[in-house]
Amino acid sequence: MNVSETVDERVNALFSRGLHVAEIDMDTPLLDYGLDSVRSVELVIELEREFGIAISDEEAATLHTTRDVIDCVTAKTTRTRSAAAGARA
Repeated sequence: MNVSETVDERVNALFSRGLHVAEIDMDTPLLDYGLDSVRSVELVIELEREFGIAISDEEAATLHTTRDVIDCVTAKTTRTRSAAAGARA
């Protein structure tokens, strides 16, 4: 299993639980699932905890679908791993 599959699964599970839906389509706007501003903030905080990353308010405002979220998390976790590997070298 590659890193992006793991991120996909974890993000989809987190959003399915958080939005109380059985399945999330990666390209359906999260607003269509009833995401409001309060729940959005809660889910960003959960993402930050789950993946050990920071997501700015500006970045969060660009996350309209779970595909957007997965791409953001994947990029941030890849950068974090690269930085950690560089620090060890």
